[in-house]
Amino acid sequence: MVEPGMEPPEGMESNYDNPNREMYYICIASNAIAIPVTTVFVGLRIWARHRLSMKLETDDIACIVGYIGFMGYCAICLLTPVLRYGGGLHQWDVPAPLVTKYNQTVYATMVNYGPTVLATKAAILLFLVRVFAPYKSYVNGIYGFLGLMTVYYVVMLILKCMICRPISMFWGATTEGQCFNQRLLILIDNVISLISDVVVLLLPCPLTKQLQVGRMAQVKIAAVFGIGGIACIFSLVRLVFIINDGQSVDQTYTFVKINLTGIAEVGIGIVCACLPLMPALWKSIFHKEKPDYSSNANSHFEMMGSKNSRTATQRRDTVAYEIENESDERNLIPGGPYVTTNIHGGDESPPREGGFGNSQIVRTVEVHQYRE
Repeated sequence: MVEPGMEPPEGMESNYDNPNREMYYICIASNAIAIPVTTVFVGLRIWARHRLSMKLETDDIACIVGYIGFMGYCAICLLTPVLRYGGGLHQWDVPAPLVTKYNQTVYATMVNYGPTVLATKAAILLFLVRVFAPYKSYVNGIYGFLGLMTVYYVVMLILKCMICRPISMFWGATTEGQCFNQRLLILIDNVISLISDVVVLLLPCPLTKQLQVGRMAQVKIAAVFGIGGIACIFSLVRLVFIINDGQSVDQTYTFVKINLTGIAEVGIGIVCACLPLMPALWKSIFHKEKPDYSSNANSHFEMMGSKNSRTATQRRDTVAYEIENESDERNLIPGGPYVTTNIHGGDESPPREGGFGNSQIVRTVEVHQYRE
């Protein structure tokens, strides 16, 4: 008879054939939602940046790194139920040999979590740096906070990689060696993660009143903050699970539950990092123009010269181009410089008769720079 991963509680028996699979299916469903949703948002973000500036910025790169780490996190979580390592099942319903393989996936997700969270938060913070670039002290504060987080997560990554010596002791391959206090290490990590989530959420608040945006834009900004608040809630739930269940011997069930909150927290963070670029993308799609500029009139040129007399239709275009002066988010920040280009189209000379040989287009460009 196959030995179970742990002795079943009093009054229960191991059931390898038809165990309780509720958490098993929740795990699969959660990943089935998180993976495509984050993929769509990251894809839209990259597309938006391509239409905006034709190049990736540092916050885009951080978002992509976070997305790659998140895909790895989800893939590892999926391995446990799909490959039947026991993830999502109570450990007394899992054969003992599979528990070792399951613990290996727990180690992988534990190591993956920190860098993924750091990259996701860095994407949000670096975007805030670009948005609020004119406020130097504020930007320096963001850089300082990001630097502290980087140092912390690097130290925590080293500790997690060395949580047991030899590392195989973590998943039970050997009983000889030493380990850090796993529960304490994960508990500290999640407390710091929750605090940093709240800080990232609240950082933009002091300056939001200075944004020159309308009521609808304010609603959109509040919506982004609201979604970020949901990520904080999942981070808090994760912390509660760790405090209450961190010492449970039913690891194949408990750690899947904890990992699902991590999927929600990081997935929502990635979506929040992508949301600010969505309005510019929609505008560029529906207005059929690059979001780097906006036109308040339609130019119309008619070519002169046919058997009938034609007059060139003259209209005037005014196009406002943004100049990047440490911040490319002029719609959100007051006081930035901008350039107005006036384009006059058409031929101001009297109408002519004749063929295409006498056709011509006259275009006059006037450039003025203003500082608000």
